[in-house]
Amino acid sequence: MLGWIGTADVVAAFRIVGQEIRNKCRRFASNGLTQADAFELAQRIKEQRELIRQVAQKRHAKHARCLMRLNTRLRKRFLSIAEKAGLNTKLLIVK
Repeated sequence: MLGWIGTADVVAAFRIVGQEIRNKCRRFASNGLTQADAFELAQRIKEQRELIRQVAQKRHAKHARCLMRLNTRLRKRFLSIAEKAGLNTKLLIVK
């Protein structure tokens, strides 16, 4: 059992995952995106949203809204890259 995880730990994890998503978006925007890469990136975005839920459950609604806006921007950026690559974005689970 991991014990109690604080809000700061969850936010740190959110930032790490966000940096990974941004790096992959940059790479895929220049090199192209396959369906498998798109599914993996969609899962990372979904994991990041789960981290936001953990912050929101700790009664930090204002902070959670800010994180949600960041996640939404990353999701939109990812979807635009996927559309430019000609992938079916309806198959990607990012909602």
